[in-house]
Amino acid sequence: MKKISIAVFAILMASASFAATTGGPNDAVLKMFSVTFPQAENIEWFENTDHFLVNFKEAGILTKVSYDKEGNFMNSIRYYEGKNLPINVLSAIKKKYADKKIFGVTEMTSQEGLYYHIKLEDDKNWYTIKATPEANLELVEKYKKANN
Repeated sequence: MKKISIAVFAILMASASFAATTGGPNDAVLKMFSVTFPQAENIEWFENTDHFLVNFKEAGILTKVSYDKEGNFMNSIRYYEGKNLPINVLSAIKKKYADKKIFGVTEMTSQEGLYYHIKLEDDKNWYTIKATPEANLELVEKYKKANN
């Protein structure tokens, strides 16, 4: 699962880094996007050889979505605050890491599934927790803060 998450992240970031703005996505991609995200703002399209990447905000959440040329969803990344986590995941974090503050959430979705990378902090350290929609939690990183 860790290899899958790294691969999805790498694909999305490579798309953003190397993609060039084009005349825009085809009708199939535009239709799927507009139906799925009718309230999207600040929309930016990029084209790669085999897919389109769209960056936008919806309800204050920064989102990146990849579609293949036929308009099929490939993967997405969303960045938001802890309060937007599903209640079961938020409750599990608050219970297990009661003395830590949620700094931010990266939600990753692909054909393989959905998971959350949650950045936590306390006075001395940064933590990255990987969570599943079922609220299974795994500590994947811990770093000392520079000022300690």
